[in-house]
Amino acid sequence: MNVLVTGATGFIGHHLIERLIAESVHVRILAWPKEDTSMFDRLGVEVFRGDVLDYGSVQQAASNCQRIFHLAARTEASGPSRKDLEEVNVQGTVNVARAALVAGASRLVFCTSGAVFGRAIKNRSISEATTPIPDSPYGQSKFIAEQALLSNHRRDGLSVVLARTSAVLGPGAMSWLNLFRTIAAGQFRLIGEGDNHHHVADIADIVDGLVRCGSAAGIEGRTYILAGAESIRLRDLVQTIGEAVGAPALPTNLPAGPFRLYEAASRHLYSWLGCRLPRADRIDLYLGDRAFDLSQSRRELGYRPTVSTKEAVFRTAAWFKEHGYI
Repeated sequence: MNVLVTGATGFIGHHLIERLIAESVHVRILAWPKEDTSMFDRLGVEVFRGDVLDYGSVQQAASNCQRIFHLAARTEASGPSRKDLEEVNVQGTVNVARAALVAGASRLVFCTSGAVFGRAIKNRSISEATTPIPDSPYGQSKFIAEQALLSNHRRDGLSVVLARTSAVLGPGAMSWLNLFRTIAAGQFRLIGEGDNHHHVADIADIVDGLVRCGSAAGIEGRTYILAGAESIRLRDLVQTIGEAVGAPALPTNLPAGPFRLYEAASRHLYSWLGCRLPRADRIDLYLGDRAFDLSQSRRELGYRPTVSTKEAVFRTAAWFKEHGYI
C-alpha cells in the first residue's frame, strides 16, 4: 500500500510515519524544496518536493496512493497572518482533496483540531455532536477546511474522515517546551484559579487514532475526536509538569479579569486587521474549558487511549531533559 503524509516533519507526522513504517506500509511525504528530511533516510521514505499550495506537486505526490494523511498546517504559534492561515489550512486542504480524488485514494484522513469548538462551556464535555463555534483564527481556518472536505464528500464522493485532536504531549512535543521551561524555572503564574479542564493526549494514542481513522470500514464522511483517556484541571496539569521537571511547588495566581479584557481586545483587532496581540492565543489555555467525550471514537473506531496524562507529561519531560532542553 502507498500512503502519502503531508506535514511529515511535524511532531505528529514524524511519529505517524514511524508507526506506518513499522506496519510495512510504503510511505511518501510531501516536503518543501529545502526542508530537511534526513530524519527519514533510515526508514526508506519516498520524498516528493513541493508545497500543498502548489496543486501540481500535490497531485504528483498523491499519484497511486491508496491512503492520504493530511497533517500540513499553519498554527497561530508560528505567527502567520490571517491570509497565511487561510491559504495553507484551507486552500492547501482543498488541493489535497482534489489530488485524492484524481488519485482514486480509498481514504483521506484530515488531522484537524479541537480548536474548532472554541472555548467550551464549563463542566460540559464536547462530543462530535457539539456545534463548533471557532473563536480563534486557527480554529476558524480548520473549520472552513472541514466544511470544504465534507462538501467534497457529498458532491464528489471523496472518502474523507476528520480527526479532531486534543493538545498532544510526548517525545518531541516542542510546542510545550516554553511552558515546561517556565514551570521548571519557578516563573509560571496561573491566570485565575486553574480549575478549568483541558484534555491532552500522548502522541502514541493520537497516532493510533489516526491509523484507525485510515483503516476502519464504513466511516466515510464521519468526524472523530481523538484525545487522552481523561481530562485534567489546569492546576493539576501544571503541578504534574512541576513534578516531572523538579519544581513541584504550585504557582501563584493572577486575577483573570485583565487577561479577559486583553483577549477580547485581541479578538476585535483580529476581526478588523487580521492580526492578534502577542500571546493572546495562549490565554485560552488559562481561561477556557475543553474536555472531550470519546464515546463515538471508542464505539466506532475501537479507539482506546492507554497513556495517562501523568505518564504523557513525564515522557515529554524526559525527552526534553535527554536532549538538553531543560
